[in-house]
Amino acid sequence: MSMGVNSATLKRRLGIIDAVRRAGFLRTEALAEQFDVSMVTIRSDLAYLQSQNLVIRTNGGAQPAHDYAVNAPLDESPTLFEARALARAVAFRLKPGQCVFLDNSQAASFVPVHATAENLRFVVNSFENYHLACRTSDAAVSLLGGEYDRLGYPMLSPAADHALSFYDIDLAVISACQIGKTGFTCLDQTGNCLETALYRAKQVYLLTDRLDRVDEDGRVMKWRNTMSVLHGGMPPDGAVLCQDWTVFAEPPAPPG
Repeated sequence: MSMGVNSATLKRRLGIIDAVRRAGFLRTEALAEQFDVSMVTIRSDLAYLQSQNLVIRTNGGAQPAHDYAVNAPLDESPTLFEARALARAVAFRLKPGQCVFLDNSQAASFVPVHATAENLRFVVNSFENYHLACRTSDAAVSLLGGEYDRLGYPMLSPAADHALSFYDIDLAVISACQIGKTGFTCLDQTGNCLETALYRAKQVYLLTDRLDRVDEDGRVMKWRNTMSVLHGGMPPDGAVLCQDWTVFAEPPAPPG
């Protein structure tokens, strides 16, 4: 589903979504002034965004839609604030025409909301992320094949893994819950195509904001020279890009 008829409209509407969600509520006049357009244009934008369940018009302004919060597959998902900051950081670095694989974590699922580069393609592996990306982005969105449970989360299946071979993946966006000397553990452990995405992608962003969680049952992925770590919390785009993963390695054991 396209969000607008041209790039300027799309970028403005994405900006409105982000501004409203960061503020919690903004008046129509404030939005018109912020985006330097008429009240008529802002009202038209808000009417469209409300029809897509992205904002709610109320009291002469707009507030975030309550159904925007996407349930992550694991209880230990990042907070919405952290996830959005990391998503904005990824979106800021996207280049026109890229094909981007997104895992099923909250941070990755929010990337299409903030993406403004043209001619993007997002490749996802859950119905929930597929519908969110279609609603909020003007990019093409592809859903991998495979088997899904009754909640729409992918189950182990060779079909999704095989489907990735048909895409030339420029960037894979993966959330990590533990980073150390031997490798890292993925926050998203649904499906079985993450390893293939990590192997096939020309570049990989590992997103992380909390490194104090240990998942001893998770598969430890090995480091590749295509990987960089995006660590949340720094302006202007919400994250620090760390090319050298060793900054996150466990400190050496004390002598003795």
